[in-house]
Amino acid sequence: MAGAVISHVRVAAAHDGVAEMVVTLRHANGGLSDVTLDETGAAALFEACGSSTAEELIGHGWEKVQHALAVSWNRYAPLPEAPPS
Repeated sequence: MAGAVISHVRVAAAHDGVAEMVVTLRHANGGLSDVTLDETGAAALFEACGSSTAEELIGHGWEKVQHALAVSWNRYAPLPEAPPS
């Protein structure tokens, strides 16, 4: 195992009452890290993994979780301004 992989997935309630997905990553040295994904990030992770259930996410690499976090974060990026007419 060269990098961290998804070892567990669960749903948790956020402070605002909206559901979030908590993904546990198991590192090569046996350590565990939890990563929380909002709805946008969770959807991006399912798409990146080609999965439709939480169980199907297990075993996928941390890079897909990193991608999901980037998708979630970048939705707040300002849109480029339209060129002047």
